[in-house]
Amino acid sequence: MEILLGTQGLSEARAYLTTASEHLERLGHEVSVFSADEGDREAEGLRVVRAGHRLPLAPDVVYAQDAFAALLLADLNPLTPQVFALHDDRAELWLPPQLPAVIARVVVFDERGRERARAASLVHEIVRLRRPVDTEALAPRGPLSDRPRTAVLHTEHLSDYRRGIVERACADAGIESADDGDLAIGRGEQILEAMATGRAAYVYGEDGGDGWVTPERYGLLEADGFSGRAEPAATDFERLRRDLDAYDPAMGAANRELALGHSARAHAHELMSVFDSLAERRDPVDAPLRELARLVRVEAATARRAEEANADADRARAEARRLEREHAEPYGHGVRDEHGEAEVPFVDAPPEDVEAQAQPVSVDPKHRAHPQDG
Repeated sequence: MEILLGTQGLSEARAYLTTASEHLERLGHEVSVFSADEGDREAEGLRVVRAGHRLPLAPDVVYAQDAFAALLLADLNPLTPQVFALHDDRAELWLPPQLPAVIARVVVFDERGRERARAASLVHEIVRLRRPVDTEALAPRGPLSDRPRTAVLHTEHLSDYRRGIVERACADAGIESADDGDLAIGRGEQILEAMATGRAAYVYGEDGGDGWVTPERYGLLEADGFSGRAEPAATDFERLRRDLDAYDPAMGAANRELALGHSARAHAHELMSVFDSLAERRDPVDAPLRELARLVRVEAATARRAEEANADADRARAEARRLEREHAEPYGHGVRDEHGEAEVPFVDAPPEDVEAQAQPVSVDPKHRAHPQDG
C-alpha cells in the first residue's frame, strides 16, 4: 500500500511521524511524508515530499496530522480516502476539518481527544489507539538507584514560574539535572519515553501535574494523555517536594512493562487495520479546499505569534519585577504584586532621610497655627 502522511511542518509532530513511518515501512508499505514547510527538504528517517516534488500521484490513503494538511491533500488527491490523527484537543489546527467527505476516520490517542472529536458538529467515525513509543529502540537502562540523585527535566515548555518550581524542588531534594537520570519530569511523549527506558516518570506540565506514573494510576493518566490535567489538584512547590520523597526504584521496571502496551510495532498493525477498512471517494469534495487550507495556515501562524508574544510579555514582566525588587531593597521600597498590592510597606526616602524625619521638631510658639488656619 502507498501511504502518504501529511503535515503543515515536521516540527509539529516529528516524533510521531518518524515512529509511525518506520514501522509502516517495516511491514513493506511505501511511505512518504508531505510537509508544506519549505525548510523540511530532508529529514533523517523520513521520505519528505512536497507539491511538485516527489509527491505520489495516487496514494492509497492519506494520513493527515493537522487540518491544513487534510484540506490541501484533499484538493491534491481528490479521490484518495483520508484518516486524521487528532494529536491535541485544544488548538484548532489539530482538529479535523468540519466539512463532509474530507475525513473518513479520526484516530485519537486519549480520552480527551475522543471527547473533543465527539463534540464536533460533524462527528466522524472515531478510532481510539494508544500513543506509540518505540520500545525496541528505547531499551531499559537497568535498575534504578535507591535514592534519586539525577533527573531528566523536560522544562523547555514551561513558564519561568513552573520551571522555577521544578528546579527548586529538585535542588531541595538533592537531585541534579542529567540526561541519564533515574527519573523524568515531563508530559506526553516525554513520559512514554521515560517509561520505555525504565525510568520513574512524574507527569508535570504547564497545565498542572498529576504525579508519579504507577500501575494503579496508569489508566487515569493514560486516558488524559499524560498531560497533567487528569486531576483538579494544584501541584505547587510543597506537593512536588513531597512527591519526590515518595520516589520508589521499583517504578522503573513497572513503567517499562506498562510501556510495552504502547508498542510502535502494534500501533502500525492497528493503523493498517484502519487503512484497509477505507473505501475510495466516489466524488471530489465540493469546496474551495486550497483556499480553506491557506486560511487555516494563516490562522495557525497568527496564533503561534500571539503565543510567542505572550511568552515574551511574561518574561518581561518577570524581569521588571526582579529589577523593581533589586532597586527597592536598598531603600526599603515595597514591590507591588500582580494585584497592585504592596508586598512590603513603601518608604519614600533613603534610610538616612527616614532617620532625619523621625527626629522631634521644636516649634516656636509665635509660629503656632491658629485653628482657622487648619
